Amino acid sequence: MPKYYTFSFASILMATSALPAMAQEPKPDAQAAATSEGVLSYTPADFADSRPNTAMDLINRLPGFSFDGGDQVRGFAGAAGNVLIDGQRPTIKTDSLSDTLNRIPISQVERIDIIRGGAPGIDMQGRTVIANVIRKKGDTFQQIITLNNLVFAETGDTIPGWSYQASRHFGEDQQFDFSVSRGQSYDDSVGKGFRTRRNLSTGDVLLQHDDVEADGLVHTARASYKGPVFGGTFNVNGLISSDEFKDEERYRSATPFTDEFYTSRSANDRAEVGANYKHAIGDKLESESIFLYKWAQGAGDSTGAVAPNQNGGMQPDTSAFRVEATAGETIGRSILRYNFAPTLTFEGGGEIAYNFRNQRVGLTVNNTPVSLHASDVRVEETRGEVFGQATWKPIESISVEGGVRVERSTITESGDDPKERSFNYPKPRILFSWSPTKDDQLRLRVEREVGQLNFQDFASSVSLNSNVVSAGNSDLRPDKRWVYEAAFEKRFWEKGAAVLTLRHEDITDVVDQLPFRVAVDANNDGIPDDANNDGVPDTVLVAGPGNIGDGKNDTLQFSLTVPMANLGIKGGEVKFDGLWQEGEVTDPLTHQKRTITGQRPNNINFGYRQDMPEYNLTWGVNYFAGWSEYRYYLQEVDILRLRNFYGVYLEYKPNPGFTLRFQLDNVDPYKFTIERDVFNDSRDVGSLSEIEIERRHSQVIGQIRARWTIG
Repeated sequence: MPKYYTFSFASILMATSALPAMAQEPKPDAQAAATSEGVLSYTPADFADSRPNTAMDLINRLPGFSFDGGDQVRGFAGAAGNVLIDGQRPTIKTDSLSDTLNRIPISQVERIDIIRGGAPGIDMQGRTVIANVIRKKGDTFQQIITLNNLVFAETGDTIPGWSYQASRHFGEDQQFDFSVSRGQSYDDSVGKGFRTRRNLSTGDVLLQHDDVEADGLVHTARASYKGPVFGGTFNVNGLISSDEFKDEERYRSATPFTDEFYTSRSANDRAEVGANYKHAIGDKLESESIFLYKWAQGAGDSTGAVAPNQNGGMQPDTSAFRVEATAGETIGRSILRYNFAPTLTFEGGGEIAYNFRNQRVGLTVNNTPVSLHASDVRVEETRGEVFGQATWKPIESISVEGGVRVERSTITESGDDPKERSFNYPKPRILFSWSPTKDDQLRLRVEREVGQLNFQDFASSVSLNSNVVSAGNSDLRPDKRWVYEAAFEKRFWEKGAAVLTLRHEDITDVVDQLPFRVAVDANNDGIPDDANNDGVPDTVLVAGPGNIGDGKNDTLQFSLTVPMANLGIKGGEVKFDGLWQEGEVTDPLTHQKRTITGQRPNNINFGYRQDMPEYNLTWGVNYFAGWSEYRYYLQEVDILRLRNFYGVYLEYKPNPGFTLRFQLDNVDPYKFTIERDVFNDSRDVGSLSEIEIERRHSQVIGQIRARWTIG
């Protein structure tokens, strides 16, 4: 899947999040439970022809299921992905859900249950469909070694990676896992192209050739243990990681001579430990306690050099932006679940979390410091939440889940703009599902969702390439939305499925780019300027993340899985996933209706997979239609477009212990376009003065991966 990363060091220390919630395992007889409880079960044998290696491989093959790794927010509640492991969500946040599933070898998977619309003992966390990976029990010891290499066709650059993992199971209850890895990260929109910059007042056009590359490495060590303690089950996870990333962009022209070079580099260190303890209290009551501590620090430097400079001289204008940040999170969560009857479950509990982020930023131009609003910020949040819910199956074909969460948070900002604020939000939710037949299901959801503030938005950031300054804003409030959702699912041909989802969101306090005024401190001495000596500080209009009012968003999503054996092509499968959405807000500058900044209206994926077990082969092709998005700034509108991404792969598995995979991404190199419409003043009063268009030709990226399983 291609992505375009707007790389700024204000975005470091992002962490994924998953919500662990204890749930009862489905009945041992999975097929018997499938019909009676709205649970569909699949075993590795159901996909034997494709020879899957990991639990993630199975997740990707599930008909009618679209994987979601969860959101990057603080705390557990509301941030979970849509896959459970043994009825629980992993008690770790720095590690992604997909990475966790990729480390579960297929030999350890007993089955995967798809829970549609809710079931007693399963906390759906607002989702209408959840997959639950059930692992086998018994004495096993297994080691997996993976070697991987990326090759960029145009430049010939390579990025090697590797991983080692070991898993030991003791009897029925104990399990130990360990892994170390060197991972690869890259932006696949890199390549060569050209950029034109047209000055509308003079008619001058500058044509530059561009060359962009962006990649990095991630080193990680993980360990986990699960076993019986004091009559319950104890699970502990730990992780340490370190990563580096670089982004280099160069723009040149011969006549007239220009040379612009921008580089960004970051380095981050992270550590995390999480623990989970669940215990049965009698036959019907069970408890779960969760603790997590997470810490991260990082620093980044962005530099730019432009020649000739703005005065026509050949000595380049130089600029540098630096950010240093430290962040941490401590979470405690407790849950009680009462199984009143096989068809009725009650659950309640609470969570408390403490988060902090320290961030310092600095900007220099030609070695002269430039004052930035909100350049030294510490943000702390103490947040508590209580919740209660019930899951009920009044009859075999109907399931209802209803509940409410109440959140209270206090955010304290210190540094350049000290402030303290508190928020209280109730978050009710109800899910309803009806299965008139074993192949059909209707699901309805109504929920009030509350967003989370991004602590990075409290400090200013600078993009040296585009000259855009995003001012930190300490007056942010989280957005709130009422979500109304309906989904209809149709199963056919044993492994075929079609799912149509309609969703409407009414949003208040939309977080978007907001213009506001800040005091001027040209001397950078902490004292606001007062040019008129009237005791009123001088101010300047800036823009940054802020609340711009109410909005709405409408979404249509359709997924289709078609097993081609029913059409005479044995081993073939077609998958289609499409999402269309339209958001609307009122622009705070122009007061015109527009889309939400950064929203991508379409997401269309098509894939064909062909299993050839007689040759120990699987091959496939993938197509991604691309995306477009608009970004609205104070004096600029950016339009980003990517179109038509193709990938092909071939996987050879001569025996259960060895897999060799060849993959080519971006087979027909796509065109990536960035258009910047620049105004000579704020967009409400200024006129369009410059149009810059960059068209980048991406490169083919090859990948070869070898995997050995021992034991």
